[in-house]
Amino acid sequence: MDLSATLRRPLLTYMHLRSAVYAVEGLLSPLIEVVVNRRRPRLPTDDKELFKASRAALNELLRTDAENILNGIYPITVLKPEPVLDHLRRIPKMFKEGIAIAKRRNEKRSKVFAPEFREVLQDLPEYYQRNFHFQGDGYLSRESAELYDHQVNVLFAGAADAMRRLVLPPLVHRFGSTSGESLRFLEIAAGAGTTTQFVRATFPKAEIVALDLSDAYLALARERLRSLGRIHFIQGKAEELRFEANSFDAVYSAFLFHELPEEIRSQVISEAFRVLKPNGRFVAVDSLQKGDRPELDTALENFPREFHEPFYKNYVNKPLESFLRKAGLRGIKSDSGFFSKVVYGDKTSLVTDKKKAKA
Repeated sequence: MDLSATLRRPLLTYMHLRSAVYAVEGLLSPLIEVVVNRRRPRLPTDDKELFKASRAALNELLRTDAENILNGIYPITVLKPEPVLDHLRRIPKMFKEGIAIAKRRNEKRSKVFAPEFREVLQDLPEYYQRNFHFQGDGYLSRESAELYDHQVNVLFAGAADAMRRLVLPPLVHRFGSTSGESLRFLEIAAGAGTTTQFVRATFPKAEIVALDLSDAYLALARERLRSLGRIHFIQGKAEELRFEANSFDAVYSAFLFHELPEEIRSQVISEAFRVLKPNGRFVAVDSLQKGDRPELDTALENFPREFHEPFYKNYVNKPLESFLRKAGLRGIKSDSGFFSKVVYGDKTSLVTDKKKAKA
C-alpha cells in the first residue's frame, strides 16, 4: 500500500480545517471595525477576482505543504497542533487587542509604547521603534509575543506556518535529508521561535543560533523550545552581526525584510553573506513582491493601507533577488506560496566558481 496516498487526504483535510478555523476568527476584525470606528471596512470578497485568485493560491500552498511532508522533505511533526484550550484562551485577548488596534489605526497612532519601554527604546534602531500592524507596544512586550503568531495566522487564514515552512526545502536540497549533525545555522529575526521549531524538527542535531531584537519574543521562544537543545538565543541587530566571518552553514529568516528600510535590507544580506561559510546557503521567506504573482498584485497595494507597514511599498517594488546578487550570492532562485515568496542563493567558493567556469 502506498502510505503517501493513504495519508494525503487526511493531511489535506486537517490543513483545510485549520485554515477554516482561522478564517472564521478573521471575521472578528471587520466586526470590530464597524463597532469601534462606525465604518464599513474593506472585505476580502469586495474584489471577487482577487478573492478567487487568493483562494486558489492558498489551496496550492496547502497542497505543496502536504506534498513536502509526504515526500519526506520535512517531518509531519512540524504540524504538531497546540492544545485547544491554549488556542481558545487567546481569543478574548485577541478581541481586546483588536479593539485597541482599530482605535490606533483610526487615530493613526503608530508609536505607542508603555512607559516601561522608554529606556529600552533608546537602544533600538529608529526603524524598529513603531507599532507594526498597530499592535500594542510593537514587538517589545510579552503580550505582543504571545499573540503575534495567532494574529498572523488569522490574517492569512491559517497559512502563516505553511508560508514559513517554505524556508525548509532550500535547506534540505542543499544539505540533504540529514539529522543536521555538524551543521550550524543562524536564524535572523527569529521572533517567538516558530520557524526555529520547524528547522529543528527537520535538522534535529543542527546547532541553531536564533537572533532577534526583542527580548520579550526571545524569552517566549526560549520557553517554548527549551526541551529541544542546541538552540542559542541572542538579542541583537541583523545588520550588525556579532559573529566571525565564515562561521555558519546557512543563514535564514522568515518575514523580516518587508519591515526594514531599503538600506538596512542591503546591510542585513551583506552581513549574512559575510558570516556564511564558503558554499553556505542564505534563505529568506517574505511577502510577495510586485510581479511575483500578478493576479495578487492588488492585495500588495492594499496591505500597507490597512496595516502600519511604512517600508512595505518600497519593499514590494525592489526585488529581493537583486539584493542577494549585490551581496555576492550566486545561483539565486525563488518561488512563491500564497502571499509569500522564498528567495535563496549560495556563497560560492573561488574553487567552485573556477570549476563552473571550466565546465
